[in-house]
Amino acid sequence: MTTHHPREDLLGDNGGTFAFDGLEAAVRRARQAAGDKHVLVMGANVARQLLRAGLLDEIWLHIAPLLLGGGTRLFDGEQVELVPVEAVAGGAFVPHLRYRVRNP
Repeated sequence: MTTHHPREDLLGDNGGTFAFDGLEAAVRRARQAAGDKHVLVMGANVARQLLRAGLLDEIWLHIAPLLLGGGTRLFDGEQVELVPVEAVAGGAFVPHLRYRVRNP
């Protein structure tokens, strides 16, 4: 979990840790905890910050044909070079797209 308000770590009921020491530190700690597994990022705001910082290796997009109104656009104003890796047709017309992020 990331936040703009630093504080001491909290241990969640499921064994997860809520770390409040900055985005880069959160990524470093998540990668260490995941070992050889994936680290998932949810939410366009955090994903955009990670893209800007060059901390994302891949993006997996699940596009649902549903209008939800406003929100944070993932690529709004960003110059991101993506390399297609995989496209899978999901159920209920939901495509699953996977891209590698080409960082400068």
